[in-house]
Amino acid sequence: MTKKIILLAVVMLVALGAPSECSLAPARQAFPHATFKQVVLNPPPLEAGGQLCVAAGDLMPLFGGSASWDKHKAIVRGAEAAVVSTGSPEARLGGKPYLLETAPFLLGNNFYIPLKLALAVVGQAAMDNSGADNFPLPPMQAGTGLHFRYYPVYDLRASYDPASGRLEGELLLAYQNPHLFPLKQLHFNLPANAAYGNGSNLAVKQVIVNNRPVKASSRGSRMVVPLPQQLAPRETVVLAISFCTQVAEGQTRLGRSGDVSVLAGWYPVLAPYSEEGWSGVAAVSYGEPYYTSAAHYRVELALPGEFQVLASSRLTGRYQNGDLTVWRFSSEHPIREFTFTASTSWQLSSHQLGPVQLLLACRDEPRDIIIDTASQALNLFQEIYGPYPYSFLNIAFVPLENFAGMEYPGLILISDSRPFSPSVIVHEMAHQWWYNLVGSDSTREAWIDEGLAEYSTLLYYRNYDPALYRDRLAEIKRLAEQTALPVNLPLEEYGSEVAYRRAVYNRGALLWLQLEAAAGRDRLHQALAYVQRYYRYEIVPPRSLLTAITYYGRIESDAFPHFFRN
Repeated sequence: MTKKIILLAVVMLVALGAPSECSLAPARQAFPHATFKQVVLNPPPLEAGGQLCVAAGDLMPLFGGSASWDKHKAIVRGAEAAVVSTGSPEARLGGKPYLLETAPFLLGNNFYIPLKLALAVVGQAAMDNSGADNFPLPPMQAGTGLHFRYYPVYDLRASYDPASGRLEGELLLAYQNPHLFPLKQLHFNLPANAAYGNGSNLAVKQVIVNNRPVKASSRGSRMVVPLPQQLAPRETVVLAISFCTQVAEGQTRLGRSGDVSVLAGWYPVLAPYSEEGWSGVAAVSYGEPYYTSAAHYRVELALPGEFQVLASSRLTGRYQNGDLTVWRFSSEHPIREFTFTASTSWQLSSHQLGPVQLLLACRDEPRDIIIDTASQALNLFQEIYGPYPYSFLNIAFVPLENFAGMEYPGLILISDSRPFSPSVIVHEMAHQWWYNLVGSDSTREAWIDEGLAEYSTLLYYRNYDPALYRDRLAEIKRLAEQTALPVNLPLEEYGSEVAYRRAVYNRGALLWLQLEAAAGRDRLHQALAYVQRYYRYEIVPPRSLLTAITYYGRIESDAFPHFFRN
């Protein structure tokens, strides 16, 4: 860890990130201009009549303005004032008539106005219809409800001994503050130290911030790293963290059994930040007790030469270093986390699914059925939700005692401890969209990714095997009737995996089916495709998701309160 750290991090950011995904801003520029496509708004913008509309009450204060409304009439203030009414294209701006291309509308508690009008009110030049996404926004004030589409860069280097379970690792992390407020510290989750780890543990040995050693405070599954000085919006900080992880024996998501190791949650990972603060790891071993923000990854892993390795990134090369093989991986685009699995006894086969290379690692499982199912699911979900952006997709059969399967970015793990079911492939494939491409808070809002994965599995069988679809639907209804628990409880409040699965998987699937019935299949899928476009590589807040669903689905925002705890 030398003075080359910052230079290397800059190279990482430039090399791995497109301008809209990972870019550097001039130092000390606190609230600079940004283009519309560089930011994420919550509530989300919505498309109406070919125009983008924004929630005035949330957006205008960020531009130094304001918005107030009573029933169907609103006053929007900035450099000038505008008076608008819902359903009417006629407005007044600065006391003069102003014709809108799209009429304002109320959606729940949000008053939506055309983005063009919002910019005109704050004195921004008129927008060009052809380039709304690239249009520069005015300087912004400190606040929430908006952040930049900046994704950290993880450069991980680790040596892992499967026999002892010991992993020595170093993390070089470049983090650009995406918020409109400064940060005094960064929080990391250490999943290996939680109940999730099932006896594994992670010890951080040293933390260096911008070439200066700092004293991080660790307690259980949380580590807090103080920053030598406040990190202003859009400024970048570089951390170097050395650590050691001891992987326990067990057929778990972080464990080793026989010649197979599965390593998920094995390194310090940035905790996601939301309006509630930094998110931690739930104190349960079922479900998904932590979630992560998307990031670019570049990883080198050294293992004994007889092991094969599959990971949640593309293999870019490998070389021998004595008795070890060093494996190099790159995520290509942002991913939620980096997981890998290793074994000496797989039979590997490669298959081309259009532009996606499928690497299958199994033993005596039915390869043809696995490949056909994965191919059909990949094609169907791309058609409904949008493109799968990666060139890799890996499927590995591993010993998982309490799970039929587990999803990671571009990596699907299937339990070889249970009879094989193609539906598990479909469910985990759906998670490539609902968990990886669009993330959600799995510790409190698991109905989003798990409910949508179950709903997507039903879509698959409705399309490819209607008889099995009817059987699966009947079983889901039967299990859902066994609980009245809300779908959006914190994981700990379910008390058991059975109660969690009944509520989140089964009732969650019924929720999405009822939304489909209320909105119509095409309109619901239009809404979900929009969420995939706008929140790709982001974490969608539940209220923002429901805003998009109710708007594009044309349903009432409080149509299904019996599913939720308010």
